[in-house]
Amino acid sequence: MTGSLRSRLRLFPRLAVVVGLIVAAGACTWPLSSAGNTASIQKVSSETLNGWTYDYYRNTAYPCAISGYQTFAIGTKDGSSPTDARPLWVFMHGGGVGYFDDNGNPVPGPGQKTEEPITRLVDEGTAGKGLHALIRNDPAGFRTVSVSYCSHDIYAGVNSTDPHNPNTTPDGQPRTTNGLIATKAAIQYAKSIYPTTKTFLYGGSAGSVGTFSVAWSMQLQGVPPAGIVADASLVNIEGRNAAYAQGLCADDNSPVRSAAVAARVHPDLANPDNEIDKLVSSGRFTVPIMHVWNHGDSNTCGSPPMNCPLRDGTVVTMGLTDCLHEPLRAAIAAQGPTSKSRNMPVCVDAKDDPVKDCSMHVTTPRAGTVNTDPASPADYEGAILDWVHDRLADT
Repeated sequence: MTGSLRSRLRLFPRLAVVVGLIVAAGACTWPLSSAGNTASIQKVSSETLNGWTYDYYRNTAYPCAISGYQTFAIGTKDGSSPTDARPLWVFMHGGGVGYFDDNGNPVPGPGQKTEEPITRLVDEGTAGKGLHALIRNDPAGFRTVSVSYCSHDIYAGVNSTDPHNPNTTPDGQPRTTNGLIATKAAIQYAKSIYPTTKTFLYGGSAGSVGTFSVAWSMQLQGVPPAGIVADASLVNIEGRNAAYAQGLCADDNSPVRSAAVAARVHPDLANPDNEIDKLVSSGRFTVPIMHVWNHGDSNTCGSPPMNCPLRDGTVVTMGLTDCLHEPLRAAIAAQGPTSKSRNMPVCVDAKDDPVKDCSMHVTTPRAGTVNTDPASPADYEGAILDWVHDRLADT
């Protein structure tokens, strides 16, 4: 992986917040509990692949950052009944995070900022490996929704102002960020045409960050998902700031970039008081969480030791990636053995990786990988599916 690509991939969790900028930028956003707009959804095409049919839709209510509109694909297994009530599996793919600089240039580039074709959604959401394959083949008969990420906003925009974005919609209106509200609209639309029992959100990398935001928004709306599987990434502003101060990942974590990213998302989600571990520990977030992270994740700079600030005011030494995940790990652990949420720390490397350092980024959509951390099952993907089955059985 090149340094440039690694930097782009590592960009999405850098959310040190300048509160004044966020409040000002969020002045035109809608309430976080808002429902999605499904009135402007148009079916574009269909594609059959590996025994599944994918219907591809465009939602012209929600523009992408540069051009086009938010899209999504609903997957149904060939031969399945469209009238049977089935669970819904929502996949939120990753791809870093971006913004526009003072001169209107897209940073780190135009990627993830234009309309996504069906091939991207099908490739991302139905790769047929790891947890993807387990869900597709599960006897529960899941239907799937793969959503786009063309606001490049960690799925946190809700008609949010996009500072310095020079692009406009065809009618001359500013392009706002809509990753969260567009995802909700796609879910609502799928549930309106197919009888649905329970809904799950699954995301890796930037999509992992997004699962927390979308789930909280759905909870506030009164339609919470049955559970979320968040693989690899979350927001821990204090941990990021401490790493930056200690010279770790400093090139990726400049205050200018952090403020630019934060200014594009809903102010409630950019507020440090609403980081996911704080929502969980305060009882404000009640959706069951499968919290997955790889100890040496290369996307979060691996595991160099750092002085890690904890929520109780103490500081301990631990690896950088573990430091970022520690507050949520502790919040879930504090709920005790009856909690429906679960921590899944893993040590996973590719088979052909000569260095076994737990560095793989996003470990769940992989075939043939094995976890070597004794705190979690070796077959961690199978254990995640078992957890999903438990959530299907919840009353």
